[in-house]
Amino acid sequence: MLELVTVAKSYEQKVLLKNVSFKLNEGETICLLGASGSGKSTLLRMIAGLEFPESGLILFNEIDLAPLPPHLRNFGLVFQDYGLFPHLDVFNNVAFGLKMRNVPKEKINARVAEMLALVNLQGFEKRKTTDLSGGEQQRVALARALAPEPRLLMFDEPLSALDRILKEDLLNELRSILRKTKIPAIYVTHDHAEAFAIADRILLLHDGEIIRDGASADVWKNPNSIQAAKMLGVKSPGSSVKNAQNGFA
Repeated sequence: MLELVTVAKSYEQKVLLKNVSFKLNEGETICLLGASGSGKSTLLRMIAGLEFPESGLILFNEIDLAPLPPHLRNFGLVFQDYGLFPHLDVFNNVAFGLKMRNVPKEKINARVAEMLALVNLQGFEKRKTTDLSGGEQQRVALARALAPEPRLLMFDEPLSALDRILKEDLLNELRSILRKTKIPAIYVTHDHAEAFAIADRILLLHDGEIIRDGASADVWKNPNSIQAAKMLGVKSPGSSVKNAQNGFA
């Protein structure tokens, strides 16, 4: 599936990413967890083909993605601000990617209906996106990303604009959808509770470097460093911090 090999990136002489390497397996959801400015969104943009690394490789099924423009990578991207087209209704927002691929009308109708059912928005086809709540708009954005059957889904702080209760509801639904569709996903957030609620694997990104990569439960129990423990919100002495201080796995 997806593999990053020693990817590095700088901007205006400031290092954003330092030799980042990781793999994303089939059907797996990983979370890039880090503070603002840690390089999370830059990584997503490079995987999507919107930016390019200064060095290193981004591979998909062992094929270098560098020559492929974004529209040929067949990756879905869901943003914090939804990125919906305000002049289009819900149906045409979800159908947008399919129309760009010249999919026959009958198949578009069936696929849009399927995706709206998946995100619990049946009957919303003719609604204006500007009349929807934040949670409903994010559901439309997810349906639009899923409609073209992407090889990979990427989420850039998708729930940060929502209140806590709505965020929890959408997290549960999103986790269920990812399990059901088995589409590999990269989820970017600064919220560690959100990260552990959705991810199979956590990658802690600090100052452009991955300082911890492991299964969610393992990362929580054993941060392995003081900085990782701080990122996870560990504030009182305990086994995780002691292990981190002693360098235990």
